[in-house]
Amino acid sequence: MKPLKGAIAAVLLAVAGMVAPPPANAMMMLGNYDVLTNRYDRASWVWYVMACIPEKTTDCVDVSGIARLKYYYEYEGKAHLDGNTYTLVVDVPDGLRCPFGQVLPSRDTYTWDQATLAGEINSTYDVGCNGGPPGTQFWTFVLQRL
Repeated sequence: MKPLKGAIAAVLLAVAGMVAPPPANAMMMLGNYDVLTNRYDRASWVWYVMACIPEKTTDCVDVSGIARLKYYYEYEGKAHLDGNTYTLVVDVPDGLRCPFGQVLPSRDTYTWDQATLAGEINSTYDVGCNGGPPGTQFWTFVLQRL
């Protein structure tokens, strides 16, 4: 009778683990993600998400942005979890793409919900296209696990 009770308990625990949501402080799943965004019309990106080193805490992940086209710069940084929102800030040498081929640097802040993996990109730049004023642009994105 004891082996039967043990087997039932093991099955119930396994089912509960599949159905129950992860704890609120659980780390984002590590691995590769497709960055689906309305920002780019010619490029797409893959994020390689890994544990922060040397921190290895549940509220930090290292993100490497890998361009699928060779003419775009790659970026990397640490994303920190605050509540249910991750925030990643990166400096991108070609973040502002102007008409007629001009590219200018930007500071991009990615924020996304840890459960839905949907978020927003806030891109700021000190000089606009053709010497224009500084500015900010916003886009949406969602991460899709590969």
